[in-house]
Amino acid sequence: MGGISPALLFLMQALLLIAGPFLLWRLGGGRHIAPMVVIQILFGVALGPSLLGRLVPDLWGVLFAPAALAPLSGLALMAVVFFAFLTGLHLDPAEFRGRGGAFATVALSSMLVPTLLGGALGWWLAGAFPEMTGTHATPGLFAAGFGICVGVTALPVLGAILREMDLLGDRVGRLALGYAAVNDALLWLLITAVLAWSMADGGDVWAVARVGLLGFAYVGATVLVVRPLLDRLLERVAPDGRMGDTAVVVTCAALLASAAVTELIGLHYILGAFIAGSAMPRRYAAAILDRLEHFATLILLPFFFTLTGLKVNLTLDDPAQWTVFALASLATLTGKMAGTTLPARWTGESWPDALRLGTLMPCKGLMEVIVLTVLLEAGVLSGPCFSAMVLMAVTVTALTQPMTRLAGVWRSPGSAAIATAGGRRRRVCDR
Repeated sequence: MGGISPALLFLMQALLLIAGPFLLWRLGGGRHIAPMVVIQILFGVALGPSLLGRLVPDLWGVLFAPAALAPLSGLALMAVVFFAFLTGLHLDPAEFRGRGGAFATVALSSMLVPTLLGGALGWWLAGAFPEMTGTHATPGLFAAGFGICVGVTALPVLGAILREMDLLGDRVGRLALGYAAVNDALLWLLITAVLAWSMADGGDVWAVARVGLLGFAYVGATVLVVRPLLDRLLERVAPDGRMGDTAVVVTCAALLASAAVTELIGLHYILGAFIAGSAMPRRYAAAILDRLEHFATLILLPFFFTLTGLKVNLTLDDPAQWTVFALASLATLTGKMAGTTLPARWTGESWPDALRLGTLMPCKGLMEVIVLTVLLEAGVLSGPCFSAMVLMAVTVTALTQPMTRLAGVWRSPGSAAIATAGGRRRRVCDR
């Protein structure tokens, strides 16, 4: 295979990456075990040095040598930019209005409890296993980044899981999606702060403040200026609400420009893509998703997973790596379930429904991988820590469905009546 042409090599890579995970998921029975994003991530890891690189090093060297990966890097960047944009598009701030104090309490607790628990664990790990910290990380910066990784819930992947479990129309499913939406909004605020800290090398408070202020100023300008302009522009090019060619180009141009601005500010381009998605007029969200979502998730994302998998190098005889994986998984499951189940019960949910909500929230998937990649590139996490945390993300996401099904078994036929015992506070959450 030494004389293979670059074009043929790229086509072989693309065929393998796009068709392989989908066939495993659709025909290999994977859809009955885990959502496709888990299969895609595992497929990418399997193509990396941890498995294929060890089993067939010659073939791996031809298919995924550094020179052969150059054409994939641009596609991987576009994949994650589009995914962040689509995540922002899924978030509708109007969904948070009128939800009441019970909803806000559980939504905030489901993010803050695991994040604080993960931060405490990260602080301990920075001292116990200093090789887990990145090249630019102080113990405090590493702890902050690690805490965010533990606190993440992936809204789009959770939506896919709920759809596969036929829970999208269920009240518990709608509540879980609402909590996940708040989690994602908080995630981007927290990751903005950590990136500003890391860009200033964790030492110059004024530099951190400058980057943070520029970021918040850009968000303000987007809300006050860009969103109304986009609204008028899309009204002109797509008056019937359908996304024609011009509307698609306008949308993509806004996405790429926003990503470029945040990268220029000193934050990450992924943040700009997310802001662009959240700034799009809501009445066009469904049409944009219809035009872009399937192509981005089925065609572009496998390239991102491959490059991510190539960064994952699991060392079987490295106790530090496996310790981080085990403790991070435990902190995620404990923090997410306790931070959701207990407040949900206190605000009026029945124990079975509160437990189902708790089992849904550890879902991470691609959002976690994106956050980990950002923190790796920022020098907050080391390569071994990144590898351990990717494995944690895959594990807890794969456990989401079976844990929720197990919690559903405990749900008695009369639980719906019990659930109403919370009175008016609960009915506020139902809206």
